[in-house]
Amino acid sequence: MHPVLVYSIVFIAITIGLLFVFERYQLGSIYLLLLISSFSTFLLGKFIIRLFPSEDPMLEEIQQEQKRVHANQYTREIRILFNVVQPDPKLQPSPKRIVDSLEDCFELDAETMRTRLKHYFGDSFNVSTTQPLVEMIEEIKTLYKAWPESK
Repeated sequence: MHPVLVYSIVFIAITIGLLFVFERYQLGSIYLLLLISSFSTFLLGKFIIRLFPSEDPMLEEIQQEQKRVHANQYTREIRILFNVVQPDPKLQPSPKRIVDSLEDCFELDAETMRTRLKHYFGDSFNVSTTQPLVEMIEEIKTLYKAWPESK
């Protein structure tokens, strides 16, 4: 059952129950009744929401789509790094997972990769090639603000 439906039913039940109590004992105005009903329903609602988490059928598909978009937004930058590390397209691998590092993708030694990256970015290049590609790209973007558009 959806939490909003449960919350609505609880609110109506509390309001009707308090209405009977207020009329029988003549405790005050309808505004006080609604105030007490709303506050108690709020407290119960917070408890009920934890018992019945939202069951959105589209949530999993939305998360998968977000992962695809996240991976695709780095495709261009990954290709640029691959072209720098290995200029020959025949020898360039395709990244299998976005969590792979540059060293996981290539069979080149780390020193050769760092030399080519330093030649491209300049001698100040100091980014680790063992971190995941996405993190490496984000670090490069913070160090070289105009990259990849500037090269």
